Amino acid sequence: MIERSAEADAFLATIDATDPSAVSACEGWTTHEIAAHVAGIAVEVVRHLQPYLQGDPVPQTRSFEEREAPLQAMTHAQLLSRLDREEGRMRAVVGDVLDREPDAMIPWTGRQMAVAKFVPHLRNEHALHRWDVAGDDDVSRGLLGQPDLVEHSVGELGQVLLVAGRTHDPDPDDDFAVRLRSPGQRDLRVVISSGEARLVWAEDDLDEPAVDIDHGARHVFIWGRRPDDRGRVHSHLTRPGLARLQALLSGY
Repeated sequence: MIERSAEADAFLATIDATDPSAVSACEGWTTHEIAAHVAGIAVEVVRHLQPYLQGDPVPQTRSFEEREAPLQAMTHAQLLSRLDREEGRMRAVVGDVLDREPDAMIPWTGRQMAVAKFVPHLRNEHALHRWDVAGDDDVSRGLLGQPDLVEHSVGELGQVLLVAGRTHDPDPDDDFAVRLRSPGQRDLRVVISSGEARLVWAEDDLDEPAVDIDHGARHVFIWGRRPDDRGRVHSHLTRPGLARLQALLSGY
């Protein structure tokens, strides 16, 4: 069985210690709704992988609203118990699939998803949504600064993370390229070219308009969050360039 991650341990401890009605940094969500969202992901992963293990058709992925509604209706104590239980079930079934078929792929949200990717995906969810509740503490800085988690966000969601932002783009027809620079890691580029928007890792050290940002802050920044401590982000852009960058990275 896959062991519980440090991100899951930190998330569960924080959710357990936080008032369920506390408003989080995820717009429109309280702590209770954050817990329902993360529990819903685990439920949905199990709902997909159990039929796959049995050789049955994998169901269509449900919307967030559909899977989370019954979880949100629970008392917070009931929800926390369910969250803990479903997180364990998910690790068990992912482990069972990977033991049998390390390269397994399943349909997930309209695309093919490698089952092995669910492990970093949930680590990412736990780290990001813990930040939504706890903010810029030392635990968040450590978890969100891990290179493999931002690699997962960019590799799996490098275009999706800009879809909502493009609807707020003040100059949608103009090309754009800005680097998010973090010490000791590759530059991450926010690019719009020929109408296509994407996040990509830089392949060179060219001098482009840039923002200097620490590892953990960069991770929350690409997900549409803004660090509590403003000193973690330093812009070398024009005012319109920074405004456009912030619009593009306005949330998923």
